[in-house]
Amino acid sequence: MMSNDTKPQWYEQLKTPPFDKPMFTPQMEQQVLQQRLRKQKQYRAAKPLKATAIIGVAVVMTVALIWAVTGRLGTDSSTDLAGLWVKNDAWEPHSVYMQHSTPLIEAIPGGDYQAGRASSCYWLLNIPYEQLQQSTIQITATERNTGMTVTDLPETTIDRTMSNKDSIRFGSDFALPFAGTWRFDVMIDGQKKGDVVFEIPDSDWQIAPNFEFENSVITGKNMRMGYVSSGFIAGKPNKFLWHLFDVEKLSKQIRVNAVKQGSTDVLTLLDTRLSGSEWHKTLPSSMQLPESGLWRLLVYVDDKFFDSMVVVVKAVE
Repeated sequence: MMSNDTKPQWYEQLKTPPFDKPMFTPQMEQQVLQQRLRKQKQYRAAKPLKATAIIGVAVVMTVALIWAVTGRLGTDSSTDLAGLWVKNDAWEPHSVYMQHSTPLIEAIPGGDYQAGRASSCYWLLNIPYEQLQQSTIQITATERNTGMTVTDLPETTIDRTMSNKDSIRFGSDFALPFAGTWRFDVMIDGQKKGDVVFEIPDSDWQIAPNFEFENSVITGKNMRMGYVSSGFIAGKPNKFLWHLFDVEKLSKQIRVNAVKQGSTDVLTLLDTRLSGSEWHKTLPSSMQLPESGLWRLLVYVDDKFFDSMVVVVKAVE
């Protein structure tokens, strides 16, 4: 783990929330709730069965799930009645944090949650609102091997809109730079309340295609972002004209981080001001990457995740 004196600039920038607007939509929330309700109904429907049959099926399913997810059998892994992984040891993947044999914190990822992409999560805190009103909640994600910490949910005051009977529910958004085992710590008034752990998979490394805009050939995501350039050659700087579309009116800053395929080192290639209209912003720049291979460029606007793309860095001939 890096010391505070040696941490690069982007470590501090990761403390800010990754998005400028919520990614976890009300529609996604309803889908998650319906999915969880279906699992609970399936469990209740099975109650009339004979006890021996229930126990037999439960044992077989638990063993199969443990084997499929962990690749081994053990006594430190288990699931709750809704089929969610519960807490066992500190870094074992689990989506439920138990307290006194009762689920205290539940986390349900919304859709794909892959490294290098915008992701979201639905949270349930099984604590009555009356006990938490006017308290603050914050969630951070820490990667096991590197110790990198990313803000998932900035410090937020718990209000009535989060109340749901005897629990608190809300959504959060995050963008993680690389795959790995990430622990999400839930803090109430600055004190850790519990955690969940997810194995965040890598997203695909499909090379960004070209698209045309105003007689220019842009490498990137169609009408989202990209650059005009002859490309990257390892260890050599080159000129890049960035194009960003549909950005916020007051957006002023762009930062481009880069992660090589198979690596956890994050490099900052660019950190400067934007220019242009509200809808279409451009920026001439110079960038270079040190090694040949596939690299993922992570683009942030005003320190908030905007999008990503994969590029090829050619070897020096």
